[in-house]
Amino acid sequence: MQESEYIDFSDPAALSKFNRTSNSVVWRLTAECGTTMIYPWDFQYGKIEARVRVSPGSGVVSTILLAGPDPADELDWERVGKDTYTAQSMCFVKGQRVDPNSTFVHTPGGTPQDMAAGFHNYAIELNKDSVKWYIDDWLTRTLPKLDGVPFPSGASRARTGVWNGSQTSGWAGTVDWSRGPFTAEMQWFKFTPYC
Repeated sequence: MQESEYIDFSDPAALSKFNRTSNSVVWRLTAECGTTMIYPWDFQYGKIEARVRVSPGSGVVSTILLAGPDPADELDWERVGKDTYTAQSMCFVKGQRVDPNSTFVHTPGGTPQDMAAGFHNYAIELNKDSVKWYIDDWLTRTLPKLDGVPFPSGASRARTGVWNGSQTSGWAGTVDWSRGPFTAEMQWFKFTPYC
């Protein structure tokens, strides 16, 4: 197994190129643009983890994801700001949804709490036979690899950020720019390749 890469955004040197607080990098969403951080490491199987405070606000989507080149295999953890009490896991293979419905989950143990009120750890683990999604080390969903069902084996690069979901046919809601700018924060990111 390869060595993990860990970025601690409470280290001032790691924060030198970002908008930041004293212990986190800040993702901003304005009417002009959002923030996407693309990590330079590719892998076939592994796990990404991030400690994030999501942004509230209709149309505002905070995300960590794994994606490959277009047409992309993609694995998402998305928190939609119009409902900060749930997170959504989604899976795409070659740009097409594999699971027809997003899986919506509450915070650890299924106990509702406002995920925009504090930081939580989010993780996506891609294995050769399954995909797993976690919140605060609580396994919330497992998508097994099944014969004859497309599997996202090409989701190879991590991305994190906040984006405008207003153009998603109502799924994320519509951003009210008079209430912005909108921010989410990340305290750390960990990348663990298995191969």
